[in-house]
Amino acid sequence: MYKVFFVDDEASMRAGIRDSIEWSDSGFILAGEAPDGEMALSLMQEIMPDILITDVRMPFMDGIELSRQSKKAMPWIKIIILSGHDEFEYAKQAITIGVEDYLLKPVTSVKLMETLTEVANRIDKERRSNIENLIASMQDISASGKIPLINIEKLPIIDKLRYATIADVPKFIEDYLDSFDSNARTSFIFLYYIFMDILLSSSKVIEELGGDAKDILSDFFDAEYMLQDGEDIEKIKSMLTSVLERVVEYRDAATGSKNRHIITKAQEYIINNFSDKDISLHTVAKEVNISPNHFSTIFSRETGETFINYITGVRIEKAKILLKTTQMRTSDVGYEVGYNDTQYFSYVFKKQTGVTPKEFRGK
Repeated sequence: MYKVFFVDDEASMRAGIRDSIEWSDSGFILAGEAPDGEMALSLMQEIMPDILITDVRMPFMDGIELSRQSKKAMPWIKIIILSGHDEFEYAKQAITIGVEDYLLKPVTSVKLMETLTEVANRIDKERRSNIENLIASMQDISASGKIPLINIEKLPIIDKLRYATIADVPKFIEDYLDSFDSNARTSFIFLYYIFMDILLSSSKVIEELGGDAKDILSDFFDAEYMLQDGEDIEKIKSMLTSVLERVVEYRDAATGSKNRHIITKAQEYIINNFSDKDISLHTVAKEVNISPNHFSTIFSRETGETFINYITGVRIEKAKILLKTTQMRTSDVGYEVGYNDTQYFSYVFKKQTGVTPKEFRGK
């Protein structure tokens, strides 16, 4: 199954895509959706989709910038652009980013499924290539004891390990296994691949934190020996669970106090600057001197909510106070708390509170 994330600021368009396709029988999962690029980027870094479908023109972060940021944070992701504007400049930018397809609205469910199927075929081809390259790279491990130099940054596992909790590990493993054909699970080559894929990705995360992977994961590096007793998928799941839990425990121990300081500083900055129309995950990450992708990861892990949910909560709470204590127009309240678009402010307010700003004021 391939995870699809859809972004469009028009609720009717999102509903149309959501309801016009029989997702359960399609080989795809609609894993999430968002009304703008900034919200989408935050959510996608938790969901880690395989495919992004996005409109071009949206508030806060348009589809082109979302595509650019998504490719940086999730290099494996495949992107399909939707646009109601047949403009060469959009298409040109999409090509430079590496977008898979550029479709003009309105797009039919048949056309969209054709495009999704083509993209899925490309993903399968890349996965087969990754398997072949990784297996070839494994040949020197037993002899040299060194981690092979392969380009594992293209794999989503790296990013997931940077934010996963112990409780996430079982679901993480199931999702990973589900991304492959079930028939492959009886193959020794397949079992060898998935074990070494996760072992190498785990090693990369440990080394990023200044640790020695060969020391921390020493009892897992002789994969051929560990797998020789049989091609048992349950045995693999157990070993993978042990590997990932050890990585998460090491990561948490290595980053705990530092991360808490970063998040406290970020929250203070948000509270003092939430009304700034240009505040974003990227500007706050810059303020605390870490990359946007890493900031999004630790913010979600340390606070239990995404960056966009946190800043939205701060803005809506301030909006409530203004609506109850002043005679400001709704549009001015929205502007005061950081929203340029009155309609979007009302949409977010109702989503958070269950009522419109006008209804809230009248209570």
